[in-house]
Amino acid sequence: MNWEPIPSPNDEIRDIKKTIIDTRVHVQWYWPNGIDFVYIQQTPADQGQSQKEFEPHFLKLYTREEYKANQGLFFNLETMGQIVIRIFPGKKVDGHLIVFRQNNDQNRININGSRAKVYFSITYKQKLFQTLRKVKMSITTEIPISKEQLVYVKKRGSVPLSLEDGTIYPFIRDIVPGKTILPEIEINKHEFIQIFLNKGNDAAQPFELIPV
Repeated sequence: MNWEPIPSPNDEIRDIKKTIIDTRVHVQWYWPNGIDFVYIQQTPADQGQSQKEFEPHFLKLYTREEYKANQGLFFNLETMGQIVIRIFPGKKVDGHLIVFRQNNDQNRININGSRAKVYFSITYKQKLFQTLRKVKMSITTEIPISKEQLVYVKKRGSVPLSLEDGTIYPFIRDIVPGKTILPEIEINKHEFIQIFLNKGNDAAQPFELIPV
């Protein structure tokens, strides 16, 4: 495989569109007339590579005939978090595969992967005739979660229903894989707590919070 500068804007991949149903992804794009094949790269959004690092085993060859037969590209979405699809145009010249370095973002699309399930529980412990009670929170996850990605909300009279439905408090430590039991806190006996994703942090989106 040989990498070369793209000879003309007319050879660029563009107009990439995606359709996602459950975990099945359908990707389509404008395929220039003079392009014989493309190479498709799929990487996590936070692990982008420079084009100098691209090796054949990181790329999938996809021909015009395959594209026409399938009316695009289909694949199953099996990763967590956001992934990036980049499509590089190519031609066969004198028996050699030439791949063009398309440096703009017209050949790129971001796709949100499946969400990791994060289980949590909140239990209350109160002694008779006490005005305060203790709260124990536990979180179980298969992947690390930074302390900025979750918050808990405290409300008087009922369980909070959203971030805006009470007073927001940050977590003071990151959550490691496995079950984490957080230090107990004290609240008024009429107050309740709920855990939410921090909407101000886009990285929180790959998680799905599930109470147990």
